[in-house]
Amino acid sequence: MAKVKSNANKKLLHLIDIGLALSSEKELNHLFKVILEKSIELTGAEGVSLFLIREQPKQVMGDMVTLQKESKLYLIKSMNRLKGEMDHTHSFILDESSVAGTAALQKKIVIIDNTQDKKQSPVQINPLFDRAYHSSIKTLMSVPMMTSDGRVRGVLQLINKLKPNNISEPYPTKKQLNEMTIPFSEDDQEIIRLFSNYAAIALENAQLTESIENLFESFVRASVKAIESRDPTTSGHSDRVAMMTVELALATHKIQEGPYKGVSFSEEQIKEIRYASLLHDFGKIGVTEPILLKKKKLKDRDLESILLRFDSMGYSEETLLWKNLCERLIEEQRRLGHSFDPDLAYKNTLQQIDFLKQKIKKMRSQVITANEPQVMSDDFDIKDLMLQVTQDNQFFNNSVLTQEELKTLSIPRGSLTEKEREEIESHVSHTYEFLKQIAWTENLSHVTTIAHCHHEKMDGTGYPRHLREEAIPIQSRMMTIADIYDALTAFDRPYKKSVTPARALEILIKDARAHKIDGHLLKIFIEAGVFHHATLGTIKKVG
Repeated sequence: MAKVKSNANKKLLHLIDIGLALSSEKELNHLFKVILEKSIELTGAEGVSLFLIREQPKQVMGDMVTLQKESKLYLIKSMNRLKGEMDHTHSFILDESSVAGTAALQKKIVIIDNTQDKKQSPVQINPLFDRAYHSSIKTLMSVPMMTSDGRVRGVLQLINKLKPNNISEPYPTKKQLNEMTIPFSEDDQEIIRLFSNYAAIALENAQLTESIENLFESFVRASVKAIESRDPTTSGHSDRVAMMTVELALATHKIQEGPYKGVSFSEEQIKEIRYASLLHDFGKIGVTEPILLKKKKLKDRDLESILLRFDSMGYSEETLLWKNLCERLIEEQRRLGHSFDPDLAYKNTLQQIDFLKQKIKKMRSQVITANEPQVMSDDFDIKDLMLQVTQDNQFFNNSVLTQEELKTLSIPRGSLTEKEREEIESHVSHTYEFLKQIAWTENLSHVTTIAHCHHEKMDGTGYPRHLREEAIPIQSRMMTIADIYDALTAFDRPYKKSVTPARALEILIKDARAHKIDGHLLKIFIEAGVFHHATLGTIKKVG
């Protein structure tokens, strides 16, 4: 009696250990495998199938369209002692036409001691089971997996309880299998009932975790889509930056020397980096479209106004020259008579008009050139160009360009005025304000900080907080490199031409030498070929 009690206690303790193991498993596929393995271990069954119950939308047509749901039973995975495990994609309507469906709907264990006895098998056995196992089913036990609130999450269906130590390779014949198969006992029922409850709770938790992760992933994707819908020309930027930042983080794991030797990121930290990178530009939603989409230094209507001024000035000046010529011809003819040479006066006027036209043409061209945003301030000498424009403007009595327009055309880099740049730079603060509203889980708690620092520079000249090297997270430094590289090499945008990868790397190296970006990380970025990932079309999900 004491020995029986001792065995029962051992089984109970073993079951508790299994329950703890199940509760700690969050990855669904691995949890499925553990559930199947432990089911066979606890009952001595030849094999087991795992069914899950899922609800699907169902649209009912009648007098009015109504949206309803229907439950289905999905055969997810099966396992056999000798045949191993198999994945399945079969689904069935949840009703009592199957043993698994009957167990789920009646919320009770269904046992068939002999499937060949039709009196014991009022429920039809789906032949898919036989095909899954390549064997005969003699005994069967279907167990509903119920949570504490009485909800059935799925069904465990065990087949052919075998005599202890009575199965070995090669796989037994149908006759041999019948001889070694015995009915499932009451102890089997009790232990599997308790186990199935543990499994149901673990399954519910894992499914909830996966649903939350999928929900958040779709939320992030929707957010990225919202960002890019404001400016379709930047489509794919967030994905590429996330891909390169993740690859750069992974590349640091292989570093054998330098300040990043020994630096590594966990799977959760990689996921954190990825989310921060995907959402780093979300704050652009708060930037007005005229500035977000500004193509040139001058707004379109302002440039059009200046070009019209050139045309108007040309016509006015030419008209004035012809008027002066006519007046002079009349006056000189009257005063000097035949000694005045009208042909020479006409020729001189044509030369003046031609000089005027060339002057206007040159200035017009200089304005159009100066209006182009520069990727780097040394792409062409904007100071020398604007000196000429200013002198020509003075030649025309400052009647072509205003002082504000001259100041705008003198922008050394990019297309934004100081005030406009302040607004575009505010997107980082908008991103921070948006991200800090999200209830991040503990393993993603640094997403907001990483994204907030992606425009900070090592020498403190970045924004929005002008942090210096020691205050900028490594993850943010990585994203800065990826962000700059993609911004330079991405396909042509209305406000800039793309540069070659080689040119982009030259610019990054120049920034590293000026201590704007992390030179050690840039070296890894180049040597590991991380920048090649900018050409890939989709992001590799990590974690």
